[in-house]
Formats: sequence, structure tokens, C-alpha cells
Amino acid sequence: MIYTGIDGSKWFSISYSLLKKTWKPVKKKGRKIYVIPSHLCLLKREKLEEGLKASELKEFLIYEAEEYGANLWDFKAQNGFYYVVFVKDFSPPEDYYALDCEIFSLARISKVLEKPNLKIIDIGRRKTTFVEVKDYEVKSYRVILKGAEFLKEKGNVKEAFEEILESSGLNWKGEEVLLSGGGSRIVELEEFFKVIRNPYCEPELNSAFGASLKYVYKDPSPEFRKLELTPSEQKALLLITGLATLSFISYFSFKDYVKKKIVMEVNREKKILFSQKFPNMPPILVEEQLKTIKKREKNEFFNKLYKAFSNLPEGVKIYRIEYKKGILKIVGEADEKNIKLIKTERIRKTPEGNYEFEVVIK
Repeated sequence: MIYTGIDGSKWFSISYSLLKKTWKPVKKKGRKIYVIPSHLCLLKREKLEEGLKASELKEFLIYEAEEYGANLWDFKAQNGFYYVVFVKDFSPPEDYYALDCEIFSLARISKVLEKPNLKIIDIGRRKTTFVEVKDYEVKSYRVILKGAEFLKEKGNVKEAFEEILESSGLNWKGEEVLLSGGGSRIVELEEFFKVIRNPYCEPELNSAFGASLKYVYKDPSPEFRKLELTPSEQKALLLITGLATLSFISYFSFKDYVKKKIVMEVNREKKILFSQKFPNMPPILVEEQLKTIKKREKNEFFNKLYKAFSNLPEGVKIYRIEYKKGILKIVGEADEKNIKLIKTERIRKTPEGNYEFEVVIK
């Protein structure tokens, strides 16, 4: 089986033996896996509620996709968590076999290099993507819309890259980092880290390389496979349209755009239809319950966020906000004057003389 990862105009192919479970690079194209650029993706990792079915989770995520304004999204459940990727302003080419969020494409290289904990910086023309992998899974990521062109325009590469690092809020200086992307060829950047390289491809091909291995290494990346109607969606469509057979659906089975429109119509009408004809059906009850839970969690989150920020003095920098199991954590940096005004859970002095702090609201 040949898989081809495609990142813009760049591509990389591998031949994978299902029997031997081995792969090797090849020079011809096969099933095309297109990379969705990192700046067009929103990746979320959430705990999967026990007993929640994939169909019920899909109903819940539809609302999040609408709120985010995603024109494309997919999810995958694995090891008690689900990973969802919302995508804006990306249209899949007609010949795609699957899609791969660039964050996963880059993170997958950790499995190739057999480095369960890996930091990756991919420097493209107009963006820089930071990915941290822990136990072979994406721990965190950042996307800064400044890349190689910004470094060259500034003239002083080191100062310009310092600006990018500061914007990321990540202090990876002196650590082992896989440098990726065409911009990583700039020699001055190697002074910042203990640089490692991917021996299997040129640095600008890393995203395409990682995407080509999507079906070789198991991970929680959504597949974005070509859209198909599930049996429940087919039944709902028949109820809505009054059709007696699936001939209408079969007729459009080769039209992905039309299928997508059908699924959207099904999802819009299903709630109205079932609430009228089947008011006691479980899917509707589950959907309403999930919406209520989501609204309550949002209120709790914003209340805690307001409490935390109202106690922070002006002039502090915020690097990261985490909210898990009802606990809000805010990580940031403050000078010596302001740090005395903050009730912190943890504090650490930085090499620059400021203080990195962590505020926890339970």
C-alpha cells in the first residue's frame, strides 16, 4: 500500500506492508493524505465521558463546530479521551483519501525517531509551529504567524527569532529540539537549541513525511475520510423526505459535496422531527443533557476566569490557561514588584530576573 503525504506543493510517499508491518520511502504517489496547515486548525483533547457513544458525541460536537465557525471537523476517541480538530477556510482537494492536521503530522515523527518526549519547531515561510510531544501524544502546541520571511525581513535573525520565541511563551532554549521546515536551515537558529534532525527527509518535507505515515503509526488523529451517511442518518433522512428507499442517497453516493449537505440537513432537522414524533427517544434526551452540561461548565469556567484575572495586577504576561476537571490554572510571568501582589500556587525565578507563576482556582 502506498500512502502520499501532501503539504502544499511538497509531497512524500511511503510503501507500507500490512503483512510485515514495515515501510519504506518510494518515489511514486499513492493514496493522498493532505496536510491541513496548523494555523487553520483548532485541536482539542477532552476526557471521554463513560458510556458516551460516538454518535452522541458527534451530536454534541456539532454545536462546538458551529460556534467556532468550522467548515470542516472530525474527531477520534482513544484511551479514554477524544481528540477533535476544527478547521477553518480549508477545502479538501477532490482526490484526497484522508486529511491530517499538521500538528499530528509533526508529532508523528516522534514515533519514527523513537523519542516519546519530543519538542518540535517547524519554521515555514509565514508561520512557526511549536509542538510538544509527551508519551508519543500531543501535549501542547503553539502557532505564531511569523516565519522565515519575518526572520529575513528583520535582518538580525537572532533578534527576530527571539521575538518569535517570546510570542510563543515557551522557554525551550538549550533543550533538545527537532528543527523542521525550510526556515530551519538558517544556521543561526541552531545556536538556540540542541538540534536534532529527521534523517528520513529534508526539513521542509517533515509535515508531508509525517502525514504519509498516518496509517502506519496508531495515534488519535481524526481521519477526515470521505463523508458517508451512517445508518441512523439514512433513516432520519428517509423520515424527513418521506422516501421509501435509499435510491436517492445511492444516486448521490459519489458526490461528497451533496453528501455533506445532506448530513447537515439531517442534523438540523433530526431534533425537530424526533421531538415531534418520538419525544421519549434517548438520542434527544442525551443531546439536551449534553447541551445543559456544556452550558453549566462554561459558566463555571468564566466565573473562575473572572475571579483569577480580577486578582492579577496590570503588566503581567499570560502564557497558558488550562481548565481540567473544574480546576483552572493560569501560568504567566511577572516582575519583582507585581509578583508580590499575586497569590500563587508555584513560583520560579527566570534567567531574565522575572518570576514565572502559576495561579490555581478550584
